[in-house]
Amino acid sequence: MEGLFETISIVSIILFFVGLGLITVELFIPGIGIFGGLGLVALILAIVFQAQTFLQGLVLFLIIAAIVAVLALIILRSFRKGRLFKSSLVLKNRAAKEEGYVSNDDNTSLVGKTGTALSILRPAGRADIDGTICDVVTGGEFIERGERVIVVEAVGRRILVKKEEE
Repeated sequence: MEGLFETISIVSIILFFVGLGLITVELFIPGIGIFGGLGLVALILAIVFQAQTFLQGLVLFLIIAAIVAVLALIILRSFRKGRLFKSSLVLKNRAAKEEGYVSNDDNTSLVGKTGTALSILRPAGRADIDGTICDVVTGGEFIERGERVIVVEAVGRRILVKKEEE
């Protein structure tokens, strides 16, 4: 390992800090990994410019990986417990079932019931089904406003209707 840190080039130092900075930016800016990828490339280039042998490159890689891991842990810990988490940047409210929020309505009781189209169904719109106004869809056909409809299927929030036969 002799000579690894004796002649550190300014280019390697710049690439190292730019790489760490870009990886840190990737943690806070949502994206597709552009900043993280550029940061990784900068860190690899810092290793290539500094290492003179493969073993030195491997040691530098392990040191940089440890530094990046510690930096990520510190940033994530401060994110979860620090000022950033207490700010308005993080949504803390929950849509709990106890408060009336339901993620999947059970509309199976509407199957077979009839109603009236409140809007033109082409193929989606609104209908009054037994006194309940619902968002409905058809199987592809258009149904005019005011026509009678019957509920064919109800899965979750999707209510499938068709024109009622006279």
